[in-house]
Amino acid sequence: MRRRRTAAVAAVAAGCMTVTAGCGLMEEAGTVPKATRVPLPPLTAGTVADEIEGFARAAGLPPGDTSAAGLPKGDWRTCVAPWTGYAPAADAAGAFEATVMRLRQHDWEIVSSHAERDITYRTLAKRGWKVYARYYAAESAGWTVSLTAVEDGCELPGKVRAGYADPA
Repeated sequence: MRRRRTAAVAAVAAGCMTVTAGCGLMEEAGTVPKATRVPLPPLTAGTVADEIEGFARAAGLPPGDTSAAGLPKGDWRTCVAPWTGYAPAADAAGAFEATVMRLRQHDWEIVSSHAERDITYRTLAKRGWKVYARYYAAESAGWTVSLTAVEDGCELPGKVRAGYADPA
């Protein structure tokens, strides 16, 4: 019985090899064809803002504020995508970490991570952009989550740069 089963498995495997070889996986010369590289679309402030908003909402955060109200006017606004939200105290920390996790699942790499007093800092990078993620775990701050993306090389005014800079 065992020999028949082994022979049957070998026959099926041989049939699979024949089918696989005939499916265009090998070129005529017996080499694997070269993969064609499709260029990634550029990351813009709009696409980064959409990612942040989507990941924050998927993580359970309420709609956020994407304006730069109260900040200096200037061209720098074209290379920044701000998002700020206020979350219920019980869910804020978990939603912040879930948002960071979703960013990481979509090719954002953590380049800095630490906490000071009531603030958790995460800085993530992807294709010429950085996301400065902050969670303010103090009732006085209203359990604020801030996710601000800044394009590398963006000329930020001093007041703005100080607000986004990672103190580590």
